[in-house]
Parts: sequence; structure tokens; C-alpha cells
Amino acid sequence: MNTRTSTGHTQTGHLRLVQEVVGLWVQMQARLQAHFTALAAEHSLSAVQAKVLLQLDPVSPITTRALASRLQYDPSNLTGVIDRLEALGAVRRQPDPRDRRVKGLILTPAGAQLREPFWQQLITDAGPLGHLSADQLEQLRAILESAVAERGPGG
Repeated sequence: MNTRTSTGHTQTGHLRLVQEVVGLWVQMQARLQAHFTALAAEHSLSAVQAKVLLQLDPVSPITTRALASRLQYDPSNLTGVIDRLEALGAVRRQPDPRDRRVKGLILTPAGAQLREPFWQQLITDAGPLGHLSADQLEQLRAILESAVAERGPGG
């Protein structure tokens, strides 16, 4: 009986801890997204435009559907974003050689010039994690690596 109670308390305590971590994770995610959005705005981009530019390649085209899947957006919601980026000369739609009904998106040289300063600032501005020490960041990295690692059977 004590084992069940002890296990029940342990499971309840673990669940409570998971809930607290998820709550903190959501707060951090919101701060990171706000930081990303602010940096994008400094480069006259919306957050979605910046996300699109970061996913595009100057050589290998990607369909709007595949891009939307990567970004977890509905393809119809990206059409206007892509239209605006195309008007800026940052992206180009090109027919797929295997199916001319399908258009591939590629990053143009102008798009690369638009993306590069944003990317450099994004990777050098520590944002909401900047106050953490190197040791804390290493611990956080190890914890996140463990959390996202694929688990084998039973685990």
C-alpha cells in the first residue's frame, strides 16, 4: 500500500514538474518569438517573411506546399507573403520541369542580400538567453538534446 501511495505521489510530483516546465517553455518560446519578430522588423521584414527567407535556397527550389509544411502554415496563408517577397525581388517562382503546374520557389541574389544581415544579427544577438552563463547554456543544450533525442523501443 505504501508503494502505491509513494508511486502515486512520485507520479503526481513528476506530472506537476512536467507542467511547470511546459509553462516555462511556453513563456520562453514567446520571448524567443518576440525577439525574432523584433529583429525581423529591424530589417523591414515580417516574422513570416523572415522565416520564409531562411528556408529558401538559391539553387534547389521548394514548392509552396513543402515550404508551408516545414513552417507549419497552411499553403494559402503563405501566398500573400510569397507575393510580397516576389515583389521585392527576394524570391522567384519557377515552373517545375517535371510538372509545369507546380511552381518552385528559389531565393534570388536580392533575397540573399536581404536575408544575410538578418541572419547574422539573429545568430549573434543572444536575445532572451543572453543573460545565461556559458555553463548554464551548456546545461540547457544538454537537456534539450536529451529531450529531443529519439527514443528507442520502450523508452
